[in-house]
Amino acid sequence: MTAWEGGLAHALAAARDAFGIGAPDPGTRQALDRARQTGFAWTRREGVVCLAADRRYLAIALDNPSVVAVIVPAALAGADPKGRAMIVAERPDELYHHLHAAQRFPESATGPQVDSSASLDPSAVLRGDVRIGAGSSIGPRVVLDGPLRIGANVRIEAGAILGCDGLYAKDVAGKRVHMPHFGGVDVGDGAFVHAGAVIVRSAVRGEATRIGRGAHIGVMSNIGHDVEVGDGATISSNVVVAGRARIGARAWIGASATISNMLRIGDDAEVRIGAVVIQDVPDGGDVSGNFARGHAGNMKRYLKESRDEA
Repeated sequence: MTAWEGGLAHALAAARDAFGIGAPDPGTRQALDRARQTGFAWTRREGVVCLAADRRYLAIALDNPSVVAVIVPAALAGADPKGRAMIVAERPDELYHHLHAAQRFPESATGPQVDSSASLDPSAVLRGDVRIGAGSSIGPRVVLDGPLRIGANVRIEAGAILGCDGLYAKDVAGKRVHMPHFGGVDVGDGAFVHAGAVIVRSAVRGEATRIGRGAHIGVMSNIGHDVEVGDGATISSNVVVAGRARIGARAWIGASATISNMLRIGDDAEVRIGAVVIQDVPDGGDVSGNFARGHAGNMKRYLKESRDEA
């Protein structure tokens, strides 16, 4: 079932003037008919429509068999030998987000399923398809919005929110528009979500923001949409991890650190307290500062400056 009433071709025809959409190639009608939902260039769901604003993302999209249509600027226009629809627009970013916000999906009829051995505070709120595994503990005033999978022996403390929409605002046709989040959250066995933490659901239907086995999410931390937190990772208090970032296994993120969107923090890496990270950190890396750089070098500079000021 397509996410757009009348199908993608109908949605594009209605939006042609607003976003400067080029005339479609007659040979791509079949691809448009296979379109089911929006996604990222790497999303592996049936019938993905994605945005490719540059050649790197276009290459990823064209290598993904799940992608049936790609929205591109004129500079990237060209026929795809595998028959995907190349949708050329003057404002491709706006068109993609218009199509994303216009999606409509049927609501799930599945209600919460809680294992008999799990502990659930009476004040917790469960909405939709929420599944809670054996031995898990859900504290007071926790809000769980499905689709949400919580593994075995997970602990979620007071006031945590899992499965909400996050900040995802885009300018579309002259208006500031919130982008709906259509996916879910998966929490691995033995994870610990501390009080007041927020874990945002995936923006893409069928996908999930993922918290690994044994990972800890600190007090009042915010985990953005489509983030992946690796097994055994520690996210300290008041940390912000922006959308689509990847936190490696056993990584340690210090209190009040900020991780920019789409970054990769490697396995066993350390991000020190208060760091602002704007580039990838390799496996075993150790960074600090604003903007974050190698911690050892930062300490040398700090000690030298302290001696000079003495």
